[in-house]
Amino acid sequence: MSAPRDDGMFAALARVVGAIGGPDFADAAFALAERGVGADHLVVYLVGRDELRGLLTRGKLAPRIADTLNQRYLERYHLLDQSLPSLWDVAGATPLVQPFDARLQASPAYHAFFFEHAGLCDKLAVVTRRGDCLLLCSLYRLAASGPFDDTDFARARDLAAPLAAAAWLHADKVALPLAPAAAPAAAGGDAGGLLRTLSRREMDVCRRLLVGASNEGVALDLAISPHTVRTLRKRIYKKLGVSSLGDLFSKYRGLVAAGAARRA
Repeated sequence: MSAPRDDGMFAALARVVGAIGGPDFADAAFALAERGVGADHLVVYLVGRDELRGLLTRGKLAPRIADTLNQRYLERYHLLDQSLPSLWDVAGATPLVQPFDARLQASPAYHAFFFEHAGLCDKLAVVTRRGDCLLLCSLYRLAASGPFDDTDFARARDLAAPLAAAAWLHADKVALPLAPAAAPAAAGGDAGGLLRTLSRREMDVCRRLLVGASNEGVALDLAISPHTVRTLRKRIYKKLGVSSLGDLFSKYRGLVAAGAARRA
């Protein structure tokens, strides 16, 4: 017996195709994700080796909260998203659906900001790759809706191909804001010799300071004492020639921007 016809899904797909390149694409894409998988929120990024592009964020989160989460991720918190490096090894032209893996998001700062404070509880990622660019479609569930189940995962696999294809076409048609995507540790020559003077442990601390973690938060994340964090923080400031967290962030952004200008 064949599966029942879902005219609502056909209509949602048609709406997405018709919205490609237009201002209604984000609304249409979320409506498709909601209808097909029961997603409560949808965020889509293009991830390059040296840049991160925000394509859309839409769903049931309050716009102010959704915009804040999106902006913070683009600016800083991608540094703590441990799922990104693993995607380069598994992504290909055929869309892949990845379930949320708490082991790759072990950072308390990351989990608290993007899940606990926002009221989210689960995520499915639809990822594809074209050359040196990943398309990452993150489908989220609110705590009130509960996590995705096996049926939702199967539906996400069915939805992955048309959603990814439409998102790629839309991305090709629109101009997108850019943000540095490489972590300081991986920035190499782009971040200049100053960052290379940091030890591995100092870089671990620096990355967490850049995303707004307190000394206590860094200590918890790295399983070291707050006193050790304070000592390492002083060394970082001295090596980079800064005297405050604001100076540190400005220095890092300046080094990355200078590296980008040299590549252009």
